[in-house]
Amino acid sequence: MYASGKYSSRGPALIPRMKTKHRIYYITLFSVVLLGLIATGMFQFWPHSIESAADWTLDKRSVHDAPLVRLSVSSLIPERGDLSCRMHTCFDVYRCGYNPKNRIKVYIYPLQKFVDELGVPISSTGLSREYNDLLSAISDSDFYTDDVTRACLFIPSIDVLNQNSLRIRETAQALAMLPRWDKGMNHLLFNMLPGGPPDYNTALDVPRDRVLLAGGGFSTWTYRQGYDVSIPVYSPLSADVELPERQPGASVVIPEEKLSEMYTILKSIPHRQVEEMQRQAHWFWEAYFSSMKAIGLTTLQIINDRIYPYAARTYEQWNNPPVVKWSSVNSPLFLPLIPPRAPGFTAVVLTYDRVESLFRVITEISKVPSLAKLLVVWNNQNKSPPEESLWPKIGVPLKVVRTKENKLSNRFFPYDEIETEAVLAIDDDIIMLTSDELQFGYEVWREFPDRLVGYPGRLHLWDHEMGKWKYESEWTNEVSMVLTGAAFYHKYFSYVYTYKMPLDIKNWEYTHMNCEDIAMNFLVANITGKAPIKVTPRKKFKCPECTAIDGLSLDQTHMVERSECINKFASVFGTMPLKVVEHRADPVLYKDDFPEKLKSFPNIGSL
Repeated sequence: MYASGKYSSRGPALIPRMKTKHRIYYITLFSVVLLGLIATGMFQFWPHSIESAADWTLDKRSVHDAPLVRLSVSSLIPERGDLSCRMHTCFDVYRCGYNPKNRIKVYIYPLQKFVDELGVPISSTGLSREYNDLLSAISDSDFYTDDVTRACLFIPSIDVLNQNSLRIRETAQALAMLPRWDKGMNHLLFNMLPGGPPDYNTALDVPRDRVLLAGGGFSTWTYRQGYDVSIPVYSPLSADVELPERQPGASVVIPEEKLSEMYTILKSIPHRQVEEMQRQAHWFWEAYFSSMKAIGLTTLQIINDRIYPYAARTYEQWNNPPVVKWSSVNSPLFLPLIPPRAPGFTAVVLTYDRVESLFRVITEISKVPSLAKLLVVWNNQNKSPPEESLWPKIGVPLKVVRTKENKLSNRFFPYDEIETEAVLAIDDDIIMLTSDELQFGYEVWREFPDRLVGYPGRLHLWDHEMGKWKYESEWTNEVSMVLTGAAFYHKYFSYVYTYKMPLDIKNWEYTHMNCEDIAMNFLVANITGKAPIKVTPRKKFKCPECTAIDGLSLDQTHMVERSECINKFASVFGTMPLKVVEHRADPVLYKDDFPEKLKSFPNIGSL
C-alpha cells in the first residue's frame, strides 16, 4: 500500500572558510594540474613505449612477433589531407550497411613493424602503452570485428598519438601500404599531440589523404566540422593519481581580484546546485576523459551516431548519469503517431490534508476505463496518511508515496511506480470531472503525446502599460497554458522537470510555493514549440472544501504572484516559449441532437 519517495538529502550549508580537508583537496588538485602541465611539456617522453613487453596479444601475437615491413624510398605518399572533407564526401556510409543493432563494425589492422631501407623504425617509441590500451579496449567492445569484409571503419595499428615520436614521411608511406587504404576512406587515426615547439601544430602533419582524424589539438582552421572528432589529451600521470573521497561539500574557485566578494559569491550558489555540479563533473570525467578506453569508445560512439542518426544517443543519454534512468522512458517527440491504448494512464493525485475530498477524487477516477494505476503523493510531513483499511476499494493498484518536503513539484517527480507513458496530474479537490471527460482527455493525449492536455485553460498577455507579462484567468477562447491540477502529460517531462529544469525556476517555485504548473507549461512549450490542448467546454472548477485559508488560488495576491512567475520564467528561459491558440478539443456529436446511448462520451460537463 505504501512506497517511499526517493530524494537526496541536503548536505551541509556553504561556508566561506577553507577547512583543513579543503586545503588538502586543493593541494592535491593543484598537484594533479602541475603534473599534467609537466607531462604536456615533456612531449619527447610520451607516450610510453611497451616494446619491452611481450604480453600484447590483440592479433594473437606479441609485439615482438609482428612481421617486419620494409619501406622503399619510392613508396607511395598520401596527399597532405583534404580540409573540405565531410561525412558525405569522404566517408562511404554504404560500406556500413544496415544491421539490426545500428552499430558500426571496426576492424583493427594486424600489428606490423615498419622500417625504412636501412632498417630504421618509423617511430622512436614503437607502440605506446596508451595506444595499446586504446586498441585493446576497442577489440573488447561490441564495435570490433575480425572480419575485414564486414568492417565499416578501419583503424591502423600504427601509433600516431604523439607526432614528435614519428618520422613524418615514412609514417605516411606506411599508411598508404595498408591493404584497404583507398585514399584513407573510412580510416580513423588517433592523435593527441600534433607537434611540439616551436610550432605547436594544431593537427597531425602526417600526410593522410581522406582519413577521419580524432585529434586533441584542433583549431578552428584545422577542425573539419561534423567529420573529425575532437578528443581530450590524455595524461598517463592522471591514471596514478586519486583524489581523496569526500562527502558532498562546496569547492568553488574564485579569482584573486574577487576575494573581497567571496562571501557573496558563495551565498549566491544554492547548495543543491553545487552538489549537482560536482556529481555531474565527476560523471563526465569517468565516462569520457579518465582513460584511453573511455576516449576511444566515446569517439566510436560519436561516429556511430553520425552514421545511424535515427538511432543516435539522445542529449540526455550523453549528458545524464545513469542514475537518472533516462533509458526507461522514451521522448514523446519520437513516439508513434498514436500510442497504444492498452497501457492506459497513471493518475498522480497531489494531496496534503483534504482526506474526504481526496477519497471522492479517487472514487471518481477509478471509474475511468483506461486508468492503470493510482498514485497518491502525500505532501504532509507532519501527519500520516489514513490507515489502509479506510481507503476506497478500487479495481486498480493504489500506491501512496510520502514526501520529505512539502513541495508542489513533488507531483512531477518520476516515481518508479509510474510505469505508463501517460500521466494524469490531478489535485485532491477536482471532484467535478466525470469519467467520460477524463477518458476523453486521455484519448486526446494519445493523439498528441508531446502536448499538455488539460481542462482548466489560462492565458498570458503582454501589459503594454507595465511593460511586462500578465497572467490572465478570465474565461476566453484563447489559451496558452493548461493547469496541471487536471492535465495529461508524457512521463518524459517528469524527468526533464526534475533533472533539467533550471535551478532558478525550481528554487523560485519552492520558495513561493506556487507556479509549478506554469513552469511545466514553459518547459513543454520550450521543448516542443507547441501550444497545449484544452479539452471539453468546462471552465468552472469549484472546490467545495477550499477556504480563504487553505485555498491557494483564493489569495488576493495570487494573480499578482502568478504574473511575477511568468516574467521570472521568461527571464530565465531567455524567451517566451508559450504559444497562444484558439482551440478546444470536444467529443464528436456531444452537442448534436443524437441519442445519448450512441455517443462515445455522453457525460461531458457544461460551462
